[in-house]
Amino acid sequence: VIATIIDFQMKMLARAAYPTKEAFASFNGMFGMFSNGLALAFALIGTSFLMRRYGLRFCLLLFPVATGVVVGAVYFLPTLLVATTAMVVIKGLSYALNNPSKEMMYIPTSKDVRFKAKGWIDQFGGRSSKGTGAAINNMFSHSMTALLTYGTLISFGLVGIWLAVAAYVGSRFKSLTEKDEVIS
Repeated sequence: VIATIIDFQMKMLARAAYPTKEAFASFNGMFGMFSNGLALAFALIGTSFLMRRYGLRFCLLLFPVATGVVVGAVYFLPTLLVATTAMVVIKGLSYALNNPSKEMMYIPTSKDVRFKAKGWIDQFGGRSSKGTGAAINNMFSHSMTALLTYGTLISFGLVGIWLAVAAYVGSRFKSLTEKDEVIS
């Protein structure tokens, strides 16, 4: 949801800065290269280090904290550079930190639970969150000020919920793996 909101804010700012199709396409290409570059660099250097050094719970909490920081940065300094940097951070850390952390949480589950949970999360969860973000963007698309204000408030609320869930899930994962239990 948050990535969809910030992505729309970034694209609104980019459309104003790059009015031609070619210039906007070039911007999107550069954005994609930076996002993938950060993801690759972080995957090669940071993901395994953070997992080994600080554990899964820390990694689960790091992504929403970083997301909250960039949401605040976009709110307080709504420029194309800040919005683009925010999206590069969100996309890069999503691929390189959040996705591996999410996959690790399936370890203490049975194959049946893993299959059902992964299917639901990947299909329904991902698509419905993008749809929710798009609905929020649609409600406030008439005004960049409204989108920034209400999109930020909604995003901060989601970050708060996300942090609570991540802390619980990280603690539960640690407990299950220490006891060598499997959720079936």
